[in-house]
Amino acid sequence: MAGTKLFPYGHVTHPDWRMAVALVVAQLRGRMAQAGYASAPTLGLVYFTDAYARHAPQLLEALQDEFPQIGDWSGAVGTGVMASHAEYLNEPALSVMLLELPAHSYRLFSGIAPLPVASTSPWERALLHADADLPDFAELLEELAARTRAVSVLGGLSSGAVAPLQLAWSKALGPSHSGVLRGGLSGMAFSAEAGVVQELTQGCQVMGTRMRITAMQGHVVLALDGRPALDVLEELMPVRLDTDPERATRTLRHIHAALETHAPESPVHAGQLGPEARVVPLVGVDMASRGIVLPEPAQPQQYLCFCQRNLSAARADLLRMCAELRESLAPAEAQTGLPLGDSVLGDAGAGAGVGAGRSIAGAVYISCAERASPYFGAPGAELELIHHVLGDIPLVGFFSQGEIAGQQLHRYAGALMLFTQAA
Repeated sequence: MAGTKLFPYGHVTHPDWRMAVALVVAQLRGRMAQAGYASAPTLGLVYFTDAYARHAPQLLEALQDEFPQIGDWSGAVGTGVMASHAEYLNEPALSVMLLELPAHSYRLFSGIAPLPVASTSPWERALLHADADLPDFAELLEELAARTRAVSVLGGLSSGAVAPLQLAWSKALGPSHSGVLRGGLSGMAFSAEAGVVQELTQGCQVMGTRMRITAMQGHVVLALDGRPALDVLEELMPVRLDTDPERATRTLRHIHAALETHAPESPVHAGQLGPEARVVPLVGVDMASRGIVLPEPAQPQQYLCFCQRNLSAARADLLRMCAELRESLAPAEAQTGLPLGDSVLGDAGAGAGVGAGRSIAGAVYISCAERASPYFGAPGAELELIHHVLGDIPLVGFFSQGEIAGQQLHRYAGALMLFTQAA
């Protein structure tokens, strides 16, 4: 990866936020001093667990004091945070990455400093941090997406016992702004010059086939392809509600609905959801109408399929996502034999080299809290799969209450953003 400036990162768990900052700063400075790492960062990303939330203003100020050359800071509190191969859950932890990007290739935004409305907007991607309890989230997300040309928003919902805090500080806003926000939306918008690519991985396995919603009333889906929706669902279950209601109710708790506005244009692997599918839980059933109840109003002519959380499906789709990203950066036809990191690939990505393509300088990963250990088998196992395909890349992120991709809010998913540079 000659020529690539890797983004320095640091992470730690410690009961004292001051010591956590000191240890992370030492890691950051140590990496900045190494050949191959960026030494003049311009943007900081900070993720921390709820134990540090009360000290968020002091934590941010301490980082600003240590790195006065950095003009923008963004981040959020999460139920857990991650960095490199490690994940931290139910413990005080801090994860920081320093990005070196061209000055005009990014812009911080928040309720205080929204992105401007312009038909010639340069922003093609956005990293979004949002309040999990935001009542008008869908409308705000649509407005934000309209201000990025490619409608490519990726991010996650933050939450915490103190408050769903976010960090959004910029020198351009002046010294009166603390940079610590409670609720709302904030994040970073990026132009093409930032070299951002992104992808979403789903965590559920399809049951049955995709069907069109042909009758609905409010939150109740009445018919799928002209048949009573509950009849369709019961055919996929091992037991019927009228014969063993207790067992059937337990089974229903593990079944979800995946909604799609359009049928996928590209082929979908057997048992896997399409890239636009949005998973929502089943709230209940309506025995009188033989319908199923969703947590939101259903839309006529949407597509729906039933699905279940499934570890094998989650692993397979995560590997698929990483392999496709790797191939998009280093097409097989442009191979030169130079490896992208130190990974040992399976069949999906075997042999892909950076060639005349791009290499990865850093990554942000936002994963559903339900995917955290021990779901993938061991602490950090999900991150190991990412590194297995993409190499030992700098990575930070957090565990969320919902994952954002495009204009959709997903569940049980993982959202990966890569910052790339010409190799």
